[in-house]
Amino acid sequence: MLVAGGVVVAAGSASAHTGSDSTDGSGLVSRLTESLGTSGNDDQASDGSDEQSSENQRTDHDSSDRDRDRDDSDSDSDSGDRGDRGDRGDRGDREGGSGNDRRDDRNRGDQDRSDQDQSGDHNGDQNEDRKNDGNDGNDDGDEGRAEEQFKGRDQAAPPDASDFVDIRQVDPGSEGDGGRFSAAGTFRVDCGTNADGSHRNSDNIVLGPGKRNAAQHVHDYVGTTATTFASSDEELRSASTTCTNGDRSTYYWPVIRDLNSTGPDAFDDGGGLDGNFGSVLPAASVDLTFHGNPTDDVVAAPQGLRLATGDAKAGTNGQENANAKWTCTGFEDRTTTRYPLCPQGSSLVRILDFPSCWDGENTDSDDHRSHVGFPEEDGTCDRGTVPIPALRMTLTYDRPDGRAFALDSFPDQQHNPVTDHASSINLMPSRLMDRAVSCINSRQAC
Repeated sequence: MLVAGGVVVAAGSASAHTGSDSTDGSGLVSRLTESLGTSGNDDQASDGSDEQSSENQRTDHDSSDRDRDRDDSDSDSDSGDRGDRGDRGDRGDREGGSGNDRRDDRNRGDQDRSDQDQSGDHNGDQNEDRKNDGNDGNDDGDEGRAEEQFKGRDQAAPPDASDFVDIRQVDPGSEGDGGRFSAAGTFRVDCGTNADGSHRNSDNIVLGPGKRNAAQHVHDYVGTTATTFASSDEELRSASTTCTNGDRSTYYWPVIRDLNSTGPDAFDDGGGLDGNFGSVLPAASVDLTFHGNPTDDVVAAPQGLRLATGDAKAGTNGQENANAKWTCTGFEDRTTTRYPLCPQGSSLVRILDFPSCWDGENTDSDDHRSHVGFPEEDGTCDRGTVPIPALRMTLTYDRPDGRAFALDSFPDQQHNPVTDHASSINLMPSRLMDRAVSCINSRQAC
């Protein structure tokens, strides 16, 4: 059972009733954050050491609330920042095991539904007088098919207390995949922020092409204005663009929600039906910058190249493709895969680095990933691949006080911040791409 403002919603169901929560959403915060062991406003990571100690105790003893085994693997001064890149393998093993348990539960649930459907069909055939009951069974079957198509809705839950960390307790130096750039030039694309929400949906044309609501969470888009699950490259190129230089590429990422208020999609796919409550928090700024390779010149990325970074199911898949990087303004020398609690006056920041070693031939692959890869630690690309301009998205938010915010996610990922991700399709006009390559290789800032 999930609560959104004055609405009580059963996950996977559209049933609801009006409650007594205040219209400003304060009731939502009090209910959702109760499971976090904290109030909705903690003065943005206050300086009190007692509060931080209490927070760590709650993290250690209350994580069983969500059937996630999240024992911290690091006992250093960062209060066990399980999100740091160096610790991700251990956490992936733990969460992968939890994911197997959840998948077993879902498989058993699927078998139960299958048995029920067979029984209902048999009874409906036995007697014409049961026609009305048969119709009711069809309605139940529709819900079963929705659950089969959009899995995990019964596992939706708010973020856990252990998903948050005071940014001042994170050790400097973490970069993650794709975070090492040379003194080569840069090429910046100004495509706006989608502040008015005019281009959002819960599709994923890169990793789930052809399937409506493939993401089961909402994405913000900039660039070409035509992106849906069914868009062709020609349709994307022919549409208008939010980019000031004529770039027709599509760039998108999951939204962050303010849990202090209720969004208009509380009963929609991708929204409340998939466990994503609250109003969308628009990005205060979106920086899209292409960087050079530290060991070689870059070559032009091909038209239609699909790129993805991070794993939207890293909470259950493990860490192989995870690449979440969270920080705060003024603390950019450190990143974490947990939600950072930023001091007063500091803004929330997401950094999304994309793979930049292309196989030189394909614009996509069966898994939508293996045609591109990340450079090695020294910046070199694997043999058989060539460096292309490396895209970095930097998203900044004026977030609500305390822990009253969460990343949209698949319902069974329960808003785990390690699932942060983004995607892009390169549709820069050739002359624009050539200019980007020239700027980067000649060490200019364009």
